[in-house]
Amino acid sequence: MPDELRLYLKERFGVQGPVSPSRFEAELARRLGSPGKRQPLLRAWRAYLGGGGREAVRSFYREVLKVPRGEALVYGMHLPFLEFYARELPQRVEGRVLEVGAFTGALVGYLQRKRPELSWHALDGVEEAVAVGRRRVPEVAWHLGWAEEVELPPFDTLLLLSVFPEGWVEEGMESRLEPEAFWKRFSFFARLPRFLRLLRPGGLLAYGHGPFLGKSLEGVEEGLRRLGFQEVERVGEGEYFLVLARRPEALAEVSLEEAWEDLPALEEPVAVAEPDLAEVQALLEAGQYAEVLARLPEGVEGEAAYLRGRALFALSRFAEAEEALRRAMREEAEDLRALVLVELKDYERAKGRLEALAGRGGRYRLALGRVYLAQGRYADALRQFVESGLPEAEVYVREALEGIEGRMRRFAREGEWTEVSRRAEFVEDLSPGLLTREMLRLGLRAALLQGLFARAERYARRLADLDEAEGFLGLALAAVRLRTPLEHKGEDLKAVEPYLTEALARAEIPEALLLLGILREREGRFREALYLLERAARHGEGEVAGMAFHHLAEVKRALRRPLREVLGDHKRAHALKAYPAPYLFRLAQEALAGGEEVLARELLSRARDAGLAEVAEEDLLGLLSLLERLEGPWAAFSVLYQALGRTPRPPLELLALAYRLSRSFRESPEAESVRGQYLAALYGAGRAKEAEAVLLEELRAHPQALEVLFDLAEHHETQGEWRQAAEYWQKALEVALYGEKDLGLAREVLRNLLFLRPHDESLALYLEELKAVGQGLKAMGEEPPEVPQDPEGLLEEALPRFHGEHLLVVGGHTQLRSRLVPLLEARGLRVDWFDADSAGVGKEALKRIQNRLEKAHGLMIVSSYVGHDLSEPVRLEAERLGVPVHIIPGRARGATGFLRALKAFAPELFKRALKGHGRGP
Repeated sequence: MPDELRLYLKERFGVQGPVSPSRFEAELARRLGSPGKRQPLLRAWRAYLGGGGREAVRSFYREVLKVPRGEALVYGMHLPFLEFYARELPQRVEGRVLEVGAFTGALVGYLQRKRPELSWHALDGVEEAVAVGRRRVPEVAWHLGWAEEVELPPFDTLLLLSVFPEGWVEEGMESRLEPEAFWKRFSFFARLPRFLRLLRPGGLLAYGHGPFLGKSLEGVEEGLRRLGFQEVERVGEGEYFLVLARRPEALAEVSLEEAWEDLPALEEPVAVAEPDLAEVQALLEAGQYAEVLARLPEGVEGEAAYLRGRALFALSRFAEAEEALRRAMREEAEDLRALVLVELKDYERAKGRLEALAGRGGRYRLALGRVYLAQGRYADALRQFVESGLPEAEVYVREALEGIEGRMRRFAREGEWTEVSRRAEFVEDLSPGLLTREMLRLGLRAALLQGLFARAERYARRLADLDEAEGFLGLALAAVRLRTPLEHKGEDLKAVEPYLTEALARAEIPEALLLLGILREREGRFREALYLLERAARHGEGEVAGMAFHHLAEVKRALRRPLREVLGDHKRAHALKAYPAPYLFRLAQEALAGGEEVLARELLSRARDAGLAEVAEEDLLGLLSLLERLEGPWAAFSVLYQALGRTPRPPLELLALAYRLSRSFRESPEAESVRGQYLAALYGAGRAKEAEAVLLEELRAHPQALEVLFDLAEHHETQGEWRQAAEYWQKALEVALYGEKDLGLAREVLRNLLFLRPHDESLALYLEELKAVGQGLKAMGEEPPEVPQDPEGLLEEALPRFHGEHLLVVGGHTQLRSRLVPLLEARGLRVDWFDADSAGVGKEALKRIQNRLEKAHGLMIVSSYVGHDLSEPVRLEAERLGVPVHIIPGRARGATGFLRALKAFAPELFKRALKGHGRGP
């Protein structure tokens, strides 16, 4: 409950902790450094303490609300009482609840959260406080006015908590009053009925005196009974108490004189000899505790109970001391009672009081530290123990340090080095002598890993003074600014050699062995380096051992040890501290060159796991050669194919290599793609004869390959060799019709043959074959497309009728353009065709093409390996102008492929023409 309330007060009202009323002025000075700024509030505070009545209360709270976080200051002074009220009230209140003097609503807001089903109201006479409360706690109904005057319907529960004495308390008043003095001092019987107007008959009154002087628990109880209240009940004890009672139908009329007259009848006088308290005090100071207990019997009250409690505390009879101090009813007794509660291990009850008393130092700080220690707040506990300055705090200091050390170890295991460093710094700030060896070790490591080298050097020197090997290693690392030995990138270690040798003289630390071994390696003292690095690899763990094995391999290489032994150490190093892929590749090359093929395969596999992309960027040809030798052509081709995909304009040599590697699996899609790129590169380089040789070789390997036949036919068309082109088209027709049984493709190829040989009567036989196959399919219940009756119909079926639309074509070759442009213009289409064979295309025609785009209704790009490099800038310009673009993928398959693509693109041409775009002279 206290933790929940404190969190609520901290989040909503900025309350950081308890504040002793005696420290109000000091806290105010800390928050407001200027004396002029705090003077109005100090005047109001002194008037408030001087019993200035309602106006003093109003003035004080108004000034408090003008100070930054002034609310938190007020609630901090009431915090222990707020915790007590929050613990006891929620289960007791009922119906419509009104808190009188709610200030800005901290308590009533918290109670509303605990009992949201009730109706909650708050009353305060300070207008500024009500305004803040309405914003801060809107869940509560707020009322402005003073309880003695305001007119409100009566409530089921009335809370008079820390409010009845306000404005009536003066400095110098006793902390405890007898009943008659209490009634007289606070005009109890005259004032209280004016508050009780707000409580219905049978309703519940909850009275709490709060932190004010003049307490009289018995006076409140007896006074309520005199007024006719029923079920009068006391909750709590000592400083913290509540009096609960039920209001009668009508309040009894009681004057102060009547109450005074009847008071002796309430207590039966007992003839008991009063002890001489001065004499008892002297006995107590003399340490005669048994005599004190004999003089002060059990059950005494007031000052006598305080003296008895002190004697019992000195005798370690803590339970009895706590009871006696509770009866004392004075501030000094409550202070001592907090110490007693610590001894009774009732830490929660003691904490609030001790936090308020901690400013006095000494035993109060020691007791508060014990509370924090029991709660696991080791850092707070250590601070209290150190600041207490008591010799008996030493044992608790060690316990707190052990707790902090344990947490540092846990954070180190979890890799939270910032937390480790923060705790080491905290202990060092309190007192450098408090740092234990383990704290220094952990703090040194944390400081190094964070790059805090000045702090690391300080911790390392302390450890070195304690003759710890880790200290000398830390001095070496801090001197060369290395977070760990793993970060060594060639720094000169000669200057820190004495530190390393001193560390190794005390313990075989793997990190020191590693660094000294690296130094000996760089000095060329390989035998000594071999000895040191072997020990580092044997004693080290993780990446430290991995780095040791790496340098051990290099030393063995320098000593000309067998290659297998060197590579074996490299394998161990990679297992502990991963090598980059290029390094593993070079090791694999070395292994293969040295005849260790098995090791080469294993190292290459590790390089593949690390990712070969980086290797391909550094030495692609070497990687391909290694892959081909160890894993075959497919492995090398896969890497090369990926590299080609990342290269915008791959060189011809790489394409030739890719084509050679793909011959073992030439029918795969990747091999087909590479063949196309290779042929395009050959054509682009003007090496048409080599391209023809490649195609003929492909045809010899696969005589029925349609794509190869298409490519050869287009190749001869490009060269103007019409007879050879027709022969390849005819072979392709026979394969499509008789081999593949692809009627659609056969019709396209036949149409292409008709373009080349329009008067060849033998082609009519193929047309008859297509008709016969169509009739056969109809007999089988299928619906094949109709075949034209004559060759002219077959030629014209691929195109719609145009009406003057303007088409721009980029790509293809001169023969394709010369054959198709007349046909397209005869069908009503205006064509501007820029083929790949036009002179000066790459230098002069780009601007002319882009100017024509403004008048065109569409753009077609023949995407073939015989195309030129203007297609991409033209496409981008067309997209900018909004001109539709159609790209013919792959080879055009002669004239029919282009016509088929144009037929699919025709609707876009019509659409743009109908919109009126692209028209020009």
